[in-house]
Amino acid sequence: MTLTRTTMALCLSPTLLMAEAPKVVTDFAPIHSLTAQVMDGVGEPELLLPQGADPHGFQMRPSQMQSLSDADLLVWVGPAMSPWLERAIEAASLDHSIALLSAPGTVLREGHDHDHDHGSQDAHGHDDHADHDHKDHAKDDRADHDHEHGHDEKDAHADHDHEDKDTHADDKDHDHEKHEDHADHDHDKHEDHDEDGKDHDAHAEHVERVDPHAWLSPKNAQIWLEAIAEELSELDPENAERYHENAHEAQEKIAALDSRIQARLEPIHEKGFVLFHDAFGYFSDHYDLNNLGSIREGDSAPPSAAQLAAISARIEGGEVSCIFSEPAQGDAQVLELAKSAGAGTGVLDPSGSSQDVGPMLYENLMWSTADTIATCLEGK
Repeated sequence: MTLTRTTMALCLSPTLLMAEAPKVVTDFAPIHSLTAQVMDGVGEPELLLPQGADPHGFQMRPSQMQSLSDADLLVWVGPAMSPWLERAIEAASLDHSIALLSAPGTVLREGHDHDHDHGSQDAHGHDDHADHDHKDHAKDDRADHDHEHGHDEKDAHADHDHEDKDTHADDKDHDHEKHEDHADHDHDKHEDHDEDGKDHDAHAEHVERVDPHAWLSPKNAQIWLEAIAEELSELDPENAERYHENAHEAQEKIAALDSRIQARLEPIHEKGFVLFHDAFGYFSDHYDLNNLGSIREGDSAPPSAAQLAAISARIEGGEVSCIFSEPAQGDAQVLELAKSAGAGTGVLDPSGSSQDVGPMLYENLMWSTADTIATCLEGK
């Protein structure tokens, strides 16, 4: 009995008790992969959406809603990607969430969910290249290509003044939480918490038409790793050092991956290609690829007559070497266009739905994207 009491006393000793890791939920696989790398050795994040589910429109089961309600932290892209999840956050009374599109320093480009010009834009809303010529500001990105820790003072659009203008289009009306160390964003340091002390992702709504596929920029992935580490460190100070070490290590791995992808794509970066839908703008911009446009501009919008006419004109002009569909989407249209163009075809998967879920998914997704593009264009 004495031994039992002693054992119980030791087990209950505060010095021997290990703090439980925060329960972290992520929206879909690429974000789960980045978060898992930061949490390595501490805990494992939970994946909300199963592989293959549409992150733009999803109906959660009661068990998934319960997981969200029980979470200490939600890590997600933001309402531009998953507007349904924003409503679920409110219903779940979730205290802590981080919308990564709102993370300070994130490179943003304008999306195509509405009728507007097709030029890519950075967070300032500057049009960098009309007619989908993804070279002008991407070359700046390549020039600033060391990515040592994903925290270069410059973003991918070095030809813009990022000191005197609002870095995220409407930032002046929004506050970032838990990021006081990013003075270049002029936020008000937590003054917009509600009475319950809940964190808000207000800045996630700052650009209504933002292209949400921002994880396909390695620069953004590096920035997001640090943002995730910061958020976890505030929730779990005991493991803060581990989170930051993991984030730093993951940033270094992405820098090495970035260099490998650059070398793979450099020989073919001038060859033109067409996408099924506008999901790879960040990837094309970062690697200075000759992305000539997309069959379907939005994530759910059907191809417009004007867009099809523009693509047909490029095909007739001999500019298109390859046309890419996505898993279970666009095969028929791509094959028809490719036949008329004499172009190659391939399948690109922006969310890594065919990859194994886990820490390696992000690297595998980025490399497979680069290799698929290069393999097709090399043959043309």
